[in-house]
Amino acid sequence: MANRFEHNYLQLCRTVMVEGAERKSRVGLTTSIFGSVLPIMDLTRGEFPILTTRKMHLRGIAGELAAFLRGAEDLATFQQYGCNYWDANALAWDGNKGRADDDLQVGKIYGAQWRCFGARGVDQIDVLQEGLASNPFGRRHLLTTYDPSSLDEGCLPPCHLLTQFNVTNEGKLDAIVYMRSVDVCLGLPTDVALYAMLLALTAQSTGYTPGRLAFMMGDTHVYLAHNDNLQEQVRREVLEPVQYALHPDATLDGFAPDDFQLLNYNFHEPIKYALLT
Repeated sequence: MANRFEHNYLQLCRTVMVEGAERKSRVGLTTSIFGSVLPIMDLTRGEFPILTTRKMHLRGIAGELAAFLRGAEDLATFQQYGCNYWDANALAWDGNKGRADDDLQVGKIYGAQWRCFGARGVDQIDVLQEGLASNPFGRRHLLTTYDPSSLDEGCLPPCHLLTQFNVTNEGKLDAIVYMRSVDVCLGLPTDVALYAMLLALTAQSTGYTPGRLAFMMGDTHVYLAHNDNLQEQVRREVLEPVQYALHPDATLDGFAPDDFQLLNYNFHEPIKYALLT
């Protein structure tokens, strides 16, 4: 089946809408299921998991990854790299009361935890690279973003909590991502693309071939405010898989958005899903 990832994604959307239970959440009513798995794809073929049933903007995703990999805690770094995803959460965060607009912080979110975790300030990206080089078949190649002692130090508690990497006998690098809370319409497609980009970049930085990516998810939900637009999206025809190109000199420590390009990206018209904060 062509573009298996997107067919799997749209089937997950249908399952949540049809089988989900209505639940209250912090920012509105949802239809929700608990415990789901989304196989993404094998990146070995050069395909990239980005939706074709609505236009997505790669620049913001790549910019978010660039800021994460620099351990950014300030909003300005995200904006510098073309990512505005964190603007609303930063503005709504009590930690920014009294700060000037050019001094807004996001705090200890994903990238800060990757690069400086816990009281010891462990750089998990460095540990990951060293571990993949020295012990490829180890079972401890992990990145975690969930530190209970610092949850109040970020503008939003992390949703994607844990990533495990695995080296196959053929020299492929696979990854599984666990998410505790999954906004199927707005957050999940962006997170899938970000982690596919991270997998490709990690493989290149450590001498492996990018392999399979999968997501395991806890509370998997559609906001009722998104339901009408999602109904439209799942009716659209899925287009051909998209290819990608990563600059051969790109590294985890020096990644910039221009290092990553989409090839032959054809898509339907954009669909606007409101960010609920």
